[in-house]
Amino acid sequence: MELRQLRYFVRIVELNSFSKAAKDLFIAQPALSNQISNLEKELNTQLLSRSVRGVAPTEAGKTLYAHAQAIIRQIEHLKHEVVNQSINPRGVVSIGIPTSVSNVLASSLITAARSTYPEIQLKIVESLSGHLEELVSTGRIEMSLLFDNPYKISKQNEKNINYNLIRIPILEEELYLQTTQILTIKSQQKKISMAKAAKLNFVLPGESNSTRQLIDHAFKKAGLELKVITELDSLSTIQSVVEDGLGATILSLSAFVGSLNSRKSTAYSIQDANLKRTVSLCTSNTVTLSTAAQCIASLVPKIANQLVLSKKWAGSKMII
Repeated sequence: MELRQLRYFVRIVELNSFSKAAKDLFIAQPALSNQISNLEKELNTQLLSRSVRGVAPTEAGKTLYAHAQAIIRQIEHLKHEVVNQSINPRGVVSIGIPTSVSNVLASSLITAARSTYPEIQLKIVESLSGHLEELVSTGRIEMSLLFDNPYKISKQNEKNINYNLIRIPILEEELYLQTTQILTIKSQQKKISMAKAAKLNFVLPGESNSTRQLIDHAFKKAGLELKVITELDSLSTIQSVVEDGLGATILSLSAFVGSLNSRKSTAYSIQDANLKRTVSLCTSNTVTLSTAAQCIASLVPKIANQLVLSKKWAGSKMII
């Protein structure tokens, strides 16, 4: 059964005539009669009866007419909804954002989404990058910003690579040594050597954290080992501990809440460490994004670019 057959049938009943319906539908009458005949054969029943007064639906035809009208109305409604969705997208869109990124991105993204797409309800899930990767790969959220770990992709760890994700690199963040301790440095540019940094006591995320793995790899490659006195997965607690002078940390500038000028700690660029991480927008390669989700996905890089250019996303540079 085809939709056009239903349209033809409905029009014949409405006009009470094959010839009038053929003229109205811009189709030859023999072709129209053939379509109705095929429909009757498929349903194995007579749908129309002919008389000198014209064409009228049989009892079966009346049933089909009622359902066909409903189907056609639904199709027209569907078309309207799809077209309207592309013009004025609506619905709930879930996006995962790691806490350090959420500190700088969330407010601007919410503001831009409400202004540009007022009918879209943004649902932000803030968590650790590893948990967010699981949520987006299983389709429980539609997209997420994640940190790429270049050392996760190796032959021995290849089984850990998530091939269910489409990754679009957006920007690159440098990781800085942050401490309240007054460091004696020769330059005024707030740079410190890896060897000097390794002498400090550190408060860092746990070893399963991708940023921690990046840090450990860089210092191990340089033949240095960090003295980690405490492991914490809460960025707010790490900030509190560092600001209280209980240890140093290595994180992005966006990981700490508040402006650089208002912090007790000072950020130092670690020389020759190449401590940089890529922030990517990730979606599932098995779940198609809704129109609303596509709108938010296209909005994220634009907002990120504005934040980088305005220096609100300090210590980062755009990739796309």
